Amino acid sequence: MELQNRDIDEIEVTSRLLNMILEMSLEQQLDLLKQLDATGYGGARRHVRTLLKKPWAVFFNPEADKAPSADFIRDISRCGMFIETGRSFSVGEKVTVKFEVPSTHKIYIILGEVVRSLEKGLGIKFIRRILGD
Repeated sequence: MELQNRDIDEIEVTSRLLNMILEMSLEQQLDLLKQLDATGYGGARRHVRTLLKKPWAVFFNPEADKAPSADFIRDISRCGMFIETGRSFSVGEKVTVKFEVPSTHKIYIILGEVVRSLEKGLGIKFIRRILGD
């Protein structure tokens, strides 16, 4: 099925995709899911992410890191954040991050889990707040 150069509304696209997925076997659906995950697909999320115009500084493992250097939060939601960093972490690894919300100067220390590791940074899912003013 080839898309023609015409206006296609969101409902039509969603409907066509859903029908195609429902016609797939479970194995094909899982393959598609793996392909989308591998591309860093940022599709529908449960919580809206806020893209930050000016990235916030974030520090990893602030109590243990002897020479902390700042990395940067690019987006954040109620359940996680994306941190632009050159550091290497494994998916599933637990990390502690510390950051300050610039508008309120409120400091948070959060325990999180690495859920996505890409060349440009990490997706962190919040587990629990450790400390915050």
